Amino acid sequence: MIETGVNFYSFYEITVGVKWEGEGIEDEIEQFFSPLPFVKRCGIANSVHIELKFTTTDAPLNIPRSASVPFYCYDLSICEADGHVYLTDRLSVFQLQLQAGTGFVTLHRSFKEKPPLSKYNFFLVGLIHLLSSRGFYDLHAAGLVRDGRGYLFLGESGSGKSSTALSLVRQGWHYVSDDALFLRSSADGIESLAFRKHFYLDPVLSRQFPEIAPHLKGSAMGNHTKRFLDVESVYPGRFRTSCIPKVLIYTQIVLQPESMLIPVDKTTAFIKLMRQSASLFFKRQAVNVHLEAIKRLVSQSDSYELLAGHDLYEKPEKISGILSGLIV
Repeated sequence: MIETGVNFYSFYEITVGVKWEGEGIEDEIEQFFSPLPFVKRCGIANSVHIELKFTTTDAPLNIPRSASVPFYCYDLSICEADGHVYLTDRLSVFQLQLQAGTGFVTLHRSFKEKPPLSKYNFFLVGLIHLLSSRGFYDLHAAGLVRDGRGYLFLGESGSGKSSTALSLVRQGWHYVSDDALFLRSSADGIESLAFRKHFYLDPVLSRQFPEIAPHLKGSAMGNHTKRFLDVESVYPGRFRTSCIPKVLIYTQIVLQPESMLIPVDKTTAFIKLMRQSASLFFKRQAVNVHLEAIKRLVSQSDSYELLAGHDLYEKPEKISGILSGLIV
């Protein structure tokens, strides 16, 4: 018997309708949406902004011969043909009609055997494309809030964003995310929105934050090192769905005893910020609008580089003293 069903999810003002037909697809959908701040809705939605349709196949699908030269990322091939965008892992295909807000996902039977992280990236890249056509742009950053003022910490994986964010939350700051945000325009400027409520941490941080150890959970993304942390279970009442960033801090771990905070000019800040928005390099549509949002974010913010030395590694709580001159 073929399984069929429909679910609806809310993401801020966006409603996503998900339909499926095929064995095991519902489990794959649930595994993808569960770590994200999508609210599962009961009943039929009056208005659907993004529609996803899932089915399965035994045969690999072919991309049209007229497709553009593909771009490769996250083990996916991304190309365009006949007004559609195609994402494929060589067997499964995510076909996107961006203006219509629809995605047709055909999963090969072997998809269920793929590593969880590969599955997550397959869905996420497609969803980022669809959300960008609705004015949402991805950003790899930690979002913190102090007295209503937004701070974004940016940097490559391993640059200390999560440990910095965790230390500030422990000291009473509010948080939006530890490394996954969306940007969108608002009446007050560029706004950052939570895209993953849980923190994604290396368990070694429990040495400095022993209170988190009982709350670290296995990752749905298949990474055997990092774990999810429901921060609300440790520091309740600190989560905020959004903020207006006013300070951008680019983090870098350095081999020096004392940490330093150095002002960054607008041009350098803009270049650094582009590097933290992955979809700029694989999403051809709406790139100009995306770049304009990044420019506005830099314009509305003060920018700094945090050179994190041994003092922050040994005593993460020192970050509040380093930032004290920025707090108004």
